[in-house]
Amino acid sequence: MNTRPITTLLLPVAAAALLAACATPGTPDAPPPAADDPIHRHALVRQASPAPDWPRLRQALDDATRGTHGITIGAGDAQGFRIEIPVADGFASGSTAIRPSLAAALDAIASSLAAEPGLAIKVVGHTDSQGSEMVNLRLSIERAEAVVAHLAERGLALERLSADGHGEADPLVSNATEEGRARNRRVELLLRAVR
Repeated sequence: MNTRPITTLLLPVAAAALLAACATPGTPDAPPPAADDPIHRHALVRQASPAPDWPRLRQALDDATRGTHGITIGAGDAQGFRIEIPVADGFASGSTAIRPSLAAALDAIASSLAAEPGLAIKVVGHTDSQGSEMVNLRLSIERAEAVVAHLAERGLALERLSADGHGEADPLVSNATEEGRARNRRVELLLRAVR
């Protein structure tokens, strides 16, 4: 006489029934599901985001940053444009914690960026040349990641954000003076259409 519990015997039967139900094709006469049917739409297929309205975004960013010290909105082209934010006072030396001055600058532009669902934002960190090159590269990447996290907390979808760092490799001016080093410490937001 078999003394195994009944649940042990039923488990393989239940699993086989579930697999058979998943593999059962629909009736041959049933019409295919509509393309806009959310239940039958494939999970990996996304609707294309509308292209950003570059002139409107540019105007919104100009309005949002009026009176905010140091933010530069670069010349745009058909593919987008760049926002440069100085971070000489945005981070403590060697730190990735965002200080209030940088938080205020990011907060000023976050809602304008969030309003364009077809916009991808790449945050690139830059440092001056003080310290080792590898430490500066790592620091620039971690600072860019901190900016991405801050923007995500303000409503920007993470899949639209990316972070990178160039360390001391792309100075705007010479690092020979404190003023030059302060100018070279910055984050840049590269705005492009979502692909």
